[in-house]
Amino acid sequence: MTTASADNLLVQAQSLKARLIEIRRHIHRHPELSFEETKTAAYVASILKELGYKTSESFAGTGLIAEIGEGEKTVGIRADMDALPIEEENQNEYCSNNKGVMHACGHDAHITCALGAATLIADAVKKGLLKGRVRFLFQPAEETVNDEGKSGAVMMMDSGATKELSALIALHVFPGIPCGIVGIRSGVFLAACDSFEITILGKGGHGAFPENTVDAVVLASHVVQSLQTVISRRKAAVEPAVLTIGGIRSNTYRSNIVSGEVDLTGTVRYFNKSLSSFFEAEITKSCQIAQTLGGSFKLKYQHDTPALENNPQISETVRLSASRLLGDSNVIDLPVQLGADDFSFYTASVPSCYFVLGVGIEGQPKAIHTADFDINEDALPIGSAILADSALALLNN
Repeated sequence: MTTASADNLLVQAQSLKARLIEIRRHIHRHPELSFEETKTAAYVASILKELGYKTSESFAGTGLIAEIGEGEKTVGIRADMDALPIEEENQNEYCSNNKGVMHACGHDAHITCALGAATLIADAVKKGLLKGRVRFLFQPAEETVNDEGKSGAVMMMDSGATKELSALIALHVFPGIPCGIVGIRSGVFLAACDSFEITILGKGGHGAFPENTVDAVVLASHVVQSLQTVISRRKAAVEPAVLTIGGIRSNTYRSNIVSGEVDLTGTVRYFNKSLSSFFEAEITKSCQIAQTLGGSFKLKYQHDTPALENNPQISETVRLSASRLLGDSNVIDLPVQLGADDFSFYTASVPSCYFVLGVGIEGQPKAIHTADFDINEDALPIGSAILADSALALLNN
């Protein structure tokens, strides 16, 4: 990169560390669920405006677009903003103030790193080092979909967020990777994701007279056992996939009542596109056990996200930026992951790279989507610098 040295960008990012921690903790204290990120977006917009960005607010509902620079070539940086319906169990002074809602997937860190990158890029503009435009996509609703089955990424794209983009990059924090390490994979990286909701219908009644009922709990237990064989006995072992039942809920809960209705919810992850129709058919077959035993069922099967596939050229640019900043030994190759992210919709239409930022806290193992999730905040300047350096490199190549 000829516009600015990677070392300087990392030094600049490190000088912003106190401010980045302040931003991240503010966002962590005030998490908002999918499609409700109004205050988060307003806070982000206020910072971007001070930096000289042109902003488009209430974009795709509760999203935000910000752009800086001039020229035909435009590179994008995406950050997701939504939190999860989890009650935080940490005892930090910056814990969530929104009961039952928590940034348990690190989106507060994603926003912060994007704002750090925005700060570095705004400084490059002042120095005349930006050759093109950089557009920030602060996206709502990565964690779920609306009534039309659309996630935040699809809504952003439908609203024109990716128009004229020549490349798009994003990061995700990984608590299982030490701070100071970055992981990248070219090609297919994350799995496609489908979700399903099943309602098992029986006939309720008194617990003392089960012969007069069709016990939906028993029916559901048979269905669950059958679903657990879809992967092990009905799918070829050479095709990676996972099927998880995430919850079971009966319409009654008392010792002397036979439930007449049970709801189940779950997810399927896979890489081979053909498995989507396979899983829908096999889950339907498993549910038909309820009919055999005298009940019935309803199945809602949702195709949520395709597999995420990183563009080789964009990935190589990000890899080179990370290596310049951190050294080759601190940039690792990642295996495919059965996790999913709606960034996959972007990768299907724009040359993109989605990489991971190590945020592990030494001696404190953490996992995303858990009530005690947290990050090593030393990673915030690193993520900021890699995003900024990659964007500048992509504009110059």
